[in-house]
Amino acid sequence: MYATIPVYYPSLEEAARKDEAALWCDSYNINMSCRNFIQDKAMTAFNTRELDAFIEELVRCYGTERAMYVLSRTIQFSDWDARFDQAVLDRAGKTDFPDTREPREAHQVDPTTRYVTEIDPCVVNAVFVRLMELEDEQEETNHMNEIEQDELDEDMTAEL
Repeated sequence: MYATIPVYYPSLEEAARKDEAALWCDSYNINMSCRNFIQDKAMTAFNTRELDAFIEELVRCYGTERAMYVLSRTIQFSDWDARFDQAVLDRAGKTDFPDTREPREAHQVDPTTRYVTEIDPCVVNAVFVRLMELEDEQEETNHMNEIEQDELDEDMTAEL
């Protein structure tokens, strides 16, 4: 569904300066859809022991990168909660939300705070751990593909 659409990382203000506000809005709307998907289905999947199927559907619909991006906001808001693994806190803490850096008027809200879910931190932790595993598997696959491509390039060069 949205898994192939990249996350737009710059802030809304930066997007407006670059005349890319539409890209920011599209990404934001997909992020909110991802957040709502997680909010609506994660607890049930956890309670019915169908978390793997939920994560598979989450990744298929939104991609690993976006799911981790959205959940990182929840984890950052609750980084004091001891139910999060240190590895989860560390990985989520590396996610930058440029909209948090921009000074805002009292009546303005950081739009990324809307990504924060209300689900149990144990569920968020379990989902995020699995997403980190999937991310590592993807990076390993990409690395292997690069090595194979380099070998093919060398073979083709040698044949010429």
